[in-house]
Amino acid sequence: MSPVNNKTRQRMFEWKVRLSTIVWFVLFLGFLASLPLIIGWAFWLLAVTIGIAAIIAMPAAWVVKTWFDPGHKRSFVLHWMRANVVLICMLSIALAAPIYYLAVITESQPLLLPQATLSNGHKTIVFQGMQHIASDNFYKSVVYDIERALADGYIIYYEGVQTATPESKEYFSKLSRLLTGNANLARTYKTLGDACGLKFQSDYFMLFEADKKEHPERHIVADVDAIDLKHEYERLMSSDPGFSTAHVNDFSSASQVHSSDATVSMVEWLQSGTEGQKKLAGIVCRGAMTLAYTSHKDEKSGSFDPLILDFRNQQLVNKILNDSNNKIFITYGANHFSGIFDLLKQKDPSWTIATVKWLRPVEMPKKEHQGSLLVDAR
Repeated sequence: MSPVNNKTRQRMFEWKVRLSTIVWFVLFLGFLASLPLIIGWAFWLLAVTIGIAAIIAMPAAWVVKTWFDPGHKRSFVLHWMRANVVLICMLSIALAAPIYYLAVITESQPLLLPQATLSNGHKTIVFQGMQHIASDNFYKSVVYDIERALADGYIIYYEGVQTATPESKEYFSKLSRLLTGNANLARTYKTLGDACGLKFQSDYFMLFEADKKEHPERHIVADVDAIDLKHEYERLMSSDPGFSTAHVNDFSSASQVHSSDATVSMVEWLQSGTEGQKKLAGIVCRGAMTLAYTSHKDEKSGSFDPLILDFRNQQLVNKILNDSNNKIFITYGANHFSGIFDLLKQKDPSWTIATVKWLRPVEMPKKEHQGSLLVDAR
């Protein structure tokens, strides 16, 4: 064999060793990074991962020994051990990678909600985009802004479908179950908030109860009644072919899917788990919320949008325009903003967005620190 071929083979061998070293380093690094998450969930998960890797490693070792080690330089056991270690690392990384991805997405591409100030020169509207469950910091910031708005002479518009009669309560219960799978929305939101390490909106708005009793004219539930939703639903079913086709089976027994009940039950089960399981569930939940609630320009409209968004937007805009107050602070779901602004512009082209600030509703709960008082407490 010529010296040139020997040098080529030597260089190829050196590069093979280098690449192999890099691969092993990356695998071990990934395994070490995934280990705290796997053990944090349960020690048995690590044992199951090792067991699955050991089983899969057997046929993998046979393939390597048969096709890539024709000279049988290494024993089957050695091939199995190498394959087993590789698979343990790969399976561990596969288990942990989605959790790390969701954690990174939550921090690197955070969900943001707008607080937009609108004006037409005569009337000023502050629209605060809301979310039913969010971080403690988000709600504290909103409460502060509402308090400041009240001091500046604003009236507050709140979202919340009203149920003034037994008939409207019954219809709203049916509609809620159709939309979310659960008639008890407050329980659903609160349970999900606990699982995600977030808070429920109503717990913070309770702070305004005393002021509502003293100055009810400053706190307005601006949403429609459930009976209004029922009448609009019936109108759409009779006049909008696309809507009626999409909702022909609404309120039938087949459409009453109790997915939210299952979700709440699963979340409650997680809440009874270990602290490690609760922490990991919170990371997954916040990441999933960030991905689900982030709006995209090419996002398709939902089949219920004509009822849940468009109709309520129109009713809210009518209330705004007919209100004699020139300063209104609105707390409504962020998805309502674009429709409300478009309707205002249709009524009066002079409406403009004066300012916008962004608030972050989903973030990791802040760690509480304990200090010490330099006094004798006895």
